[in-house]
Amino acid sequence: MNNDWFLDEQLWLEFYSAMFSPAQFALAAEQIPQIFQLTGSRASNILDLACGPGRHVLPLAELDCKVTAVDASAYLLGKLEENLQVTKSIHPVEIIRADMREFLRPESFDLILSMWTSFGYFENPGDDQKVLENIYQSLAEGGKFLLDVAGKEYIIHNYEPLLTREMGNADLLIEEPILLDNMSRLDNQWTLVSGENVFRTSFSLNIYTAVELQDRLFAAGFSTVQVFGDLDGCEYNLDSDRLILVATR
Repeated sequence: MNNDWFLDEQLWLEFYSAMFSPAQFALAAEQIPQIFQLTGSRASNILDLACGPGRHVLPLAELDCKVTAVDASAYLLGKLEENLQVTKSIHPVEIIRADMREFLRPESFDLILSMWTSFGYFENPGDDQKVLENIYQSLAEGGKFLLDVAGKEYIIHNYEPLLTREMGNADLLIEEPILLDNMSRLDNQWTLVSGENVFRTSFSLNIYTAVELQDRLFAAGFSTVQVFGDLDGCEYNLDSDRLILVATR
């Protein structure tokens, strides 16, 4: 497997419909008020890190927020630009193609978002730590970082070696996850059956428990870290399919 699998533009092209459905865009728009409530403020200068085609960028752009959108994929940023053409944004969205290991803008943002498991992509966990340090340094004093991932606790507790999902457009997605390296990493083989076409890809993620991510965030310099089981602020437990952390600089 290519260690930098996320730089494979063919992956995003072939699996775009499975990863970025209209329903996901609608859900992201519904999450914006929850994000503001959970972080305790309506931020004015926001960074969406690994923004993809703009699921959260688009509704934020319609508010009185300055939004910076960063992603490593030219294809996904192209989709974001297309989507922005039909969005009534108050401020222009700043779009930047960059690797999150390298993107750093000191003390510039009130809120930084990493949504829907856009963290843990790198083979070396030290690179994940570098990302958290960049995020910390890019926040203004008192700024918030919201991290949304699938927690290791839930992944292990609900592990199945074969999953199938029927997509809304009649496509079939087959997932074959494998836990590796003492259950610290998840390797996933995806097969998408779309009409007469069959697409295959693989990708890998570092997975973390709530405590492991708390420790990493404190090591990056954050003063407080809160843990939740959803954007509605519920308690995190083994049944929580999302792990949400809100860290304050």
